[in-house]
Amino acid sequence: MSESTERFVIEIGSGTVAHIIDMDAGALEDDDRFSLSPSAPGEKMCSRSSRHPRYRRVPLSEFVTQNEIDKEGFEGDAPGEICSYCWSNTRDALADEQERADDDVSERIGTIGYRLRWKQKGRARDEWYDIVVGPETTMAELDRLVCRFTTLDDFHLRMYGLEDEYLDSSINMLPDHQYEQAGDRSDTKASEMTVGEVAERGALWEGDRLSLVYDFGTPSHYYCIVKEVYEPDELDGVLDDIDVIASTETAAIVREKRPQ
Repeated sequence: MSESTERFVIEIGSGTVAHIIDMDAGALEDDDRFSLSPSAPGEKMCSRSSRHPRYRRVPLSEFVTQNEIDKEGFEGDAPGEICSYCWSNTRDALADEQERADDDVSERIGTIGYRLRWKQKGRARDEWYDIVVGPETTMAELDRLVCRFTTLDDFHLRMYGLEDEYLDSSINMLPDHQYEQAGDRSDTKASEMTVGEVAERGALWEGDRLSLVYDFGTPSHYYCIVKEVYEPDELDGVLDDIDVIASTETAAIVREKRPQ
């Protein structure tokens, strides 16, 4: 296998196929995203089954050799021994990373705008809301718009994170009222952090996610997917050409799908 695949390992549990684990993703996520239970290092590349408590892991290259799989990298269809969903998601993730490297998008992140499609976990097909934000949009502005279409208010403790982060959010940002109550000065007020700063931390690009978890005792979840990226000269035109549903100074809800 190529060097680019050495970050992946194969996790063998009780199922009929093995799953792919991305070890570069760290230990922040598990397949039951937002779960409070301990999770193994790395990110499982699909959500089609639960992790087996007595799993065994082997390097991808070793698994390929043992099973005489004739593959160089993740080209083509998945071999029968490996989960096809994991295989497809891994192939797509590597392709996206290569595209970003070729386009040198890292220098643009932090200066561009986004269309964020917000969904509630468990109702993603029935209801969603698109929010257009600029790099200067504060997280407090984004939070106000998110609260507008949800049932959230100042009585709901909530936390934003990168991808599927939960209590271990690396953003360390809280809504202003929650920040004052928490008294932890290692966190940052939402009004003092911009979308551009969050984007730089997470290298946000099309297809990436942010998460929102609230009511930590019995956690519920919203998340957004970056559906579109806007260059600085495009952003004003996007907001001018659309009848916005609700807006702040630098952001707006521009599209929605509501339950029938």
